[in-house]
Amino acid sequence: MRKLHVLALCTGLSIAAAACHGKASTQLSKDDAPSVLIDRNWIDRMPETMTDKLHVYRFVPSMGGGVFQDRTLFKGTFELFMFKVEGDHIVFALPETHQKVRSAFTIETVDGPPPFDLKLTIAEDPRGPHEYYGIRAETDRDGKVLDAKLAAMRGER
Repeated sequence: MRKLHVLALCTGLSIAAAACHGKASTQLSKDDAPSVLIDRNWIDRMPETMTDKLHVYRFVPSMGGGVFQDRTLFKGTFELFMFKVEGDHIVFALPETHQKVRSAFTIETVDGPPPFDLKLTIAEDPRGPHEYYGIRAETDRDGKVLDAKLAAMRGER
């Protein structure tokens, strides 16, 4: 009987937690996630001012690796890295520190925060905050979609 009470309590807490979260999400399959990962800006937050700090990943295999940025809109630092995707893991090779990190990752569709509709979670992120957001419609290889959205936020044309 005690096990039944514990099970009921756990089930109730799970339902309450899901209800409080309020935003629907759907995790992409292991087959789809690698193609969605590449050639897209992944940013930890949409900046509200020109001096807000943000972190950005971009995985670009056609350029031989990727870049991680710790920045504001106009100033920051970057780190180049090599990577490969092995199923549901990213293997990072960081040349400057000679560090190699293998981390599980997931991508899910989400409803925000605006304008984002994708969320990347890197379990053992070698540099940043573990959660990043992207835009499914981003198809330009130069990052101009995000740049345009940021310019619009600042009131530029």
